Amino acid sequence: MITVVLGTLLFEFTMVWTIGVGTYMITMGELTGLWFLVAGYVLACVPPAFGLLVATGGFWRSMTHALWIGLIYGTVGFLLLDQLAGLTV
Repeated sequence: MITVVLGTLLFEFTMVWTIGVGTYMITMGELTGLWFLVAGYVLACVPPAFGLLVATGGFWRSMTHALWIGLIYGTVGFLLLDQLAGLTV
């Protein structure tokens, strides 16, 4: 159980970090930051996809719901990180 919790905490930090670095790179004019944004969004979608797949058993339904959950989760995580760091967007 401790391993699962630690893995989740590291996974969430990586997701928020990739979204933050991607946004920073884009604001600095480097379009390679789009890859970081995409990677952060994919990382945000993975946990809901697996959870819904296990809970419902429906592949496409869990994937479409995971896209929306990942978008909301990634946005809220990035904004929360900004608030914690004292930065303004």
